[in-house]
Amino acid sequence: MPLVATEALQQLPAVILPRLIKMFGSTTPAMLADIREHAHTGNLIELGKAAHKLKGSCVSLGAVQMGDICKTLQHKGESGDASDINTLVAELETLYPATLQALEQAV
Repeated sequence: MPLVATEALQQLPAVILPRLIKMFGSTTPAMLADIREHAHTGNLIELGKAAHKLKGSCVSLGAVQMGDICKTLQHKGESGDASDINTLVAELETLYPATLQALEQAV
C-alpha cells in the first residue's frame, strides 16, 4: 500500500495544496504527541478523539497508511480496547516523516 494516494491529492485545488501539506507538517507532530500521551496514560476516549482528528487530515490528503492506523486507534479508543495501541502509535509516528516527504514530493 502506498504512503500517499495521489488520486486524493489530484482532487484538491492545486493552488492550495502546498499550503495544506505545510499545515499537515506543522500540526501533525502535536496531534501525534496527544495520541502518544493518551495511549501512555490509558485515556482511550481521548485517544479515540485525537486519532479521529488526525485521521481527517490524513484522509483529506490521501495519507492512506496513517489514515488506516488512525481509524484503528479511533475504534479502539471508542470501544475501550487497549490491545496493541502502543504498537500502533509507534507505527504511526514512524510513518509520519516518510508520509510528509511523499506529500511534499507529490506537489
